[in-house]
Amino acid sequence: MSASTDEVPPAIDGLLRAQSAALRRPEDATALTVDDALTAGSALKGKVVVVTGAANGFGRAYANKVAEFGAKVVLSDVRLESVQVVADEVTAAGGQATCIACDVTNWDAQVAMFRHARNTFGHIDVVAANAGIGEPDRARFLDLRKGPDGEPTKPTMPTASVNFTGAAYTAKLAFFHLNENPAKEGKALVILGSMASFSGIPGAPVYSASKHAVLGLFRSLYYDSLVYGIRINIVNPFFVKTGIFGVVPKLLLAGIPLPTVEEVVAAMIAATCKPDSTGSAFVVDFKGILELPSAVYNLDGYYHVFASRAQGLMGWGKWAFDVVSAAVSVFRR
Repeated sequence: MSASTDEVPPAIDGLLRAQSAALRRPEDATALTVDDALTAGSALKGKVVVVTGAANGFGRAYANKVAEFGAKVVLSDVRLESVQVVADEVTAAGGQATCIACDVTNWDAQVAMFRHARNTFGHIDVVAANAGIGEPDRARFLDLRKGPDGEPTKPTMPTASVNFTGAAYTAKLAFFHLNENPAKEGKALVILGSMASFSGIPGAPVYSASKHAVLGLFRSLYYDSLVYGIRINIVNPFFVKTGIFGVVPKLLLAGIPLPTVEEVVAAMIAATCKPDSTGSAFVVDFKGILELPSAVYNLDGYYHVFASRAQGLMGWGKWAFDVVSAAVSVFRR
């Protein structure tokens, strides 16, 4: 027996209302100019900022901008020689930078990268999980040609590994090292999403899935961030001409206005420093920067009740862990 159209289950009703929340409550969203977004950048002076995927594109531009505001930057990318160029740019402009080769899909490499940051500057204040790649033609998911055995070939998944697994590793290590920092404020994790976090890109199912996954990671970690005193935000740009911008997208986007790298970096600065912003999704397209606070897209109703209870439980769990850790530390002296 099917339910009538006016008997929508509460869970589905909450999901439908959440999906249309931005349209229903546009007053909750905040439009920012580049100047608005950069206003809080002065808070970066003296901060230690870790950036993955720093050799090109958004990572490179963001690293130079935070250094311009006086931050000490720790730059990483797969190829040391590429990221060394960016470190040299920062130091040539009077900033402080160190760099290290790091494959974000390798847990041990990320552990070593964060250790390098701590050993160099003593602590970490901000982490930008920026590393990402597009969907290479050679890794096309729906390649339906038969292999030698007559069966479909196994897809390669480098995009998922870099965009999601790498970001998840970075996020966990960020929480660990930011929690080790005794500062009461100014600690932040910024994740690079995409407009593909909200809408699938034709012909790029793995890229779209990886960016949806990153959005889910961010939304879940938002509740943990409240417990740990860490601000967390995600930046979701539309297509921008960067190193992962392929020939086919160029053709498909011909004549369509695109945002600039400058606008994306400004959104990343706001996500890093804006003191009243946590749990926000910053969307960047040719119209500019739009901040969607957590209230716009978080589910309400039963979902909200569940999330609130879970967050409270996490808070008590962290308190108990801190108490036990302090006691063990005393007895070990």
